[in-house]
Amino acid sequence: MDEMMKKEHDDQKLHIVVFPWLAFGHFLPFLRLSNHLFQLGHRISFISTPKNLRRLSEIISPDLSARIAMVPLPFPFVNGLPPDSAESTSELPSHLVPFLKRAYDKLQFPLTEFLQNSDVNRLINDFAPHWLPPIATRLGINSVLFNILSASSLAFMGSPEDLLRRCQQPMEDLTVVMGIHNQMDPDVSDFFRLAKVVEGCRFVAIRSCPELEADSLSLLQNLYQKPIIPVGLMPSEVKDSRSERDQSWDSLKQWLDEKTQNSVLYIALGTEVTLSQDQMNELPSGIEKSGLKVT
Repeated sequence: MDEMMKKEHDDQKLHIVVFPWLAFGHFLPFLRLSNHLFQLGHRISFISTPKNLRRLSEIISPDLSARIAMVPLPFPFVNGLPPDSAESTSELPSHLVPFLKRAYDKLQFPLTEFLQNSDVNRLINDFAPHWLPPIATRLGINSVLFNILSASSLAFMGSPEDLLRRCQQPMEDLTVVMGIHNQMDPDVSDFFRLAKVVEGCRFVAIRSCPELEADSLSLLQNLYQKPIIPVGLMPSEVKDSRSERDQSWDSLKQWLDEKTQNSVLYIALGTEVTLSQDQMNELPSGIEKSGLKVT
């Protein structure tokens, strides 16, 4: 991604707008990418709603806050959301997330006004704003899709054409395995959103690396017919001072160092996933059937 931008603008520093989906699992990778781009000399405007930006300012370092311009857009009113103005997925049960997506879609109007009245050169957006690529094209701004999912997950979903065909099928048939059926807006599915953003972007940045997903990254480039740029895993920064480090990580690292290669299975469900009892029963059953040694 760095090389792509340097090739086009060797002598020009860019003003880059960053526009993530309204979830903290998306905010943080977008912030880390923003910080990296700032270190390359670019100017960053990080756009979200007021409550989310206030919460982010409480958990990120003052240095990072000073580097990146936080631009609040008023959170739109949408029937179906609670009156306390929840502005992220962490504040809502999953069945209300479709209403959050409708509110997110209404951000296109103040966002368009900001883009029209600024000197933005690049736009880095998430999977959700299907309406944004045509706006960016009209304003002469190149857009980039930054997707926080793995390349293998995206390749599994298929090409933009495959995604659009999925829109014609009942969502229950397609998303029960992923567990996201009740988080989709029935009027604008996530498949449609992703397909339109992929079609309209200049290239796709993926939070992955060739060491982990070389085959999937290559397959995804064939499916999307767009350059695929792996930006790395972008983990949280580890503090230099041992007195400030999370002591639980030290013990965990020691435990991992004692294990032989390919002997540890890591399962991550996400901070906002709530498993049903049936799912809780199926998880260990699946591990047992895999034949992996569990200690």
